[in-house]
Amino acid sequence: MKTYLIYTIVMATAYLLSGILSLSVYNENSLVTMSAFFPEGFALAGALLYGRRVLLGIFIGQLLLAIYSHFPLQSGIGIAFINTFEAYIAYKLFSYFKLNSHMQTLKDLFGLFFLILFVLQPMSAFLGNLILYFEHITTADEFIHSAFYWWMGNALGQILLTPILLLLYYNTHEINIKSIIGVILSTIFFNYLFQVYLDIDNTSLLLIVTLPATIYLTTINITYASISSVLLATISLFFAQNNIGTFSHGPSNIHNILDLNYFMASHVLLVLLVGILFKEKKNAIHTLKSMAHYDYLTGLPNRHLLRQSIHNSLYISRVEKEASAICFLDFDGFKPINDTLGHHIGDEVLKEAVERINTCITDDDAFLRIGGDEFLLIYNHITSKNSIEKKLRHLLSSIREPMHIESHQIEITLSIGVALCPAHGTTVEELMSKADAAMYVAKRNGKDQFHFA
Repeated sequence: MKTYLIYTIVMATAYLLSGILSLSVYNENSLVTMSAFFPEGFALAGALLYGRRVLLGIFIGQLLLAIYSHFPLQSGIGIAFINTFEAYIAYKLFSYFKLNSHMQTLKDLFGLFFLILFVLQPMSAFLGNLILYFEHITTADEFIHSAFYWWMGNALGQILLTPILLLLYYNTHEINIKSIIGVILSTIFFNYLFQVYLDIDNTSLLLIVTLPATIYLTTINITYASISSVLLATISLFFAQNNIGTFSHGPSNIHNILDLNYFMASHVLLVLLVGILFKEKKNAIHTLKSMAHYDYLTGLPNRHLLRQSIHNSLYISRVEKEASAICFLDFDGFKPINDTLGHHIGDEVLKEAVERINTCITDDDAFLRIGGDEFLLIYNHITSKNSIEKKLRHLLSSIREPMHIESHQIEITLSIGVALCPAHGTTVEELMSKADAAMYVAKRNGKDQFHFA
């Protein structure tokens, strides 16, 4: 209950304060603005992150904003309900279309924009203006005009703010206080320099001098670039409200607001597009590296990390004066499973076997797939030969238990060859060779057993 109350208070406060700021720049009729309506950005981000827990806060925030704007109470309640319902629909649709609020891909970003532009805001603008019409706040002639302002202001507020809030939420671990302070001070300084001191009166020129730094910052860290963009938009709104800066030179207030919206949208959209493209590139590189060093079926390190793993054991034995056991594992009778039941059953057998082996080892040990049904298991910090024998017997017993895969009961066993480090060797090649040879001795001696080099 206490947590729910906190969500409600925070959302209502953010909605009210950002709404007062948005409506102070330009408003059509106390609640409709063609400027970016930032409360909708907070509401949508909150709904995608916390679901139903923020809905009451959205309702209260919108209602308080209506009261603050001297709007008729009955109409304010109706509009508060519509905006709350819109947030709920967004939460449901985002899940239905399997979009990720982490904003990791362009699919997530464009999916969010599609919902905002063609689902959420058309619905909100139409229903909201119906209330305004029936309450005689707007006329039939003004309906389309007012609905367009509603759609544009709310859509801009969500497009500019929601993705950035989501990115900030999921990437707080990237934030360094000193770097953030530097970004904030630089943004304030350059915005004041260009808009007030140099008094640039052309939106395109202002974009030319500010966008390069924003794009460069995006390639370094999208979180910092997002913070800079939000701050840039907020300062520009403040300047416009006080009739100073670039967006006070237009032929009319409407032209100034359109230029301001264009300026803010250009910055934020470029930050998002460039930043997410770089994120996708980093994720793709990470995936390729994982594919190169980890087995696709079991998720285990593959033979590319084999030498490194054995080198680690050699280092432990040399520095900590503790033995390690290099165990070569080969499943007995695995090929007939593939031949008779199919490779998909064989894959499931391997995955089940890997899960069982993982329960028999600790974080200090290493487990790798060399290829096919051959694996390498390295037990580190071995105190005695008896202790490793106990571990291996437990391992054999675990694998020996029948597996139930689809409609099949499958029994499989292990043959294990063991080379102790440093007793049986002090190089990767020597240990691998002796463990491999010992494994073949275990197979010749009847399988389902281990044998030391």
